[in-house]
Amino acid sequence: MTDKTILIIDNDEALVDVQSFYFSEHGYTVYTALDGDEGVELAVRHRPAAIVCDVIMRNMHGFEVLQALRRRPELTRTVVIMTSAKAYKGDIARALELGATDYVVKPFRTDELLSAVERHLAAAREA
Repeated sequence: MTDKTILIIDNDEALVDVQSFYFSEHGYTVYTALDGDEGVELAVRHRPAAIVCDVIMRNMHGFEVLQALRRRPELTRTVVIMTSAKAYKGDIARALELGATDYVVKPFRTDELLSAVERHLAAAREA
């Protein structure tokens, strides 16, 4: 795992493409998944430094993805930022209780997401 690897898990293909391009332009190796099952598989295989995961997805809900990631010893320290258009305090609290590093509400600017990822990666290095 290097600091410049990220996995984006979201069923919105257009959003994944925009985020992937943006992170690539900022020096990241980017992996993408359009559903939770594939996302967990890619996380285990590539062990990215950070994961951005949508909450509302088909097949495997984002919270289920988060739980699956946190059950893997090799991924317990991985930065995981959950994203959702739902800004309910209960959802945010649940994500953090399940081990999310942060929760970013959509719509967000991609540069704000990059800043959050880099801030959390820096904090993880210092921990």
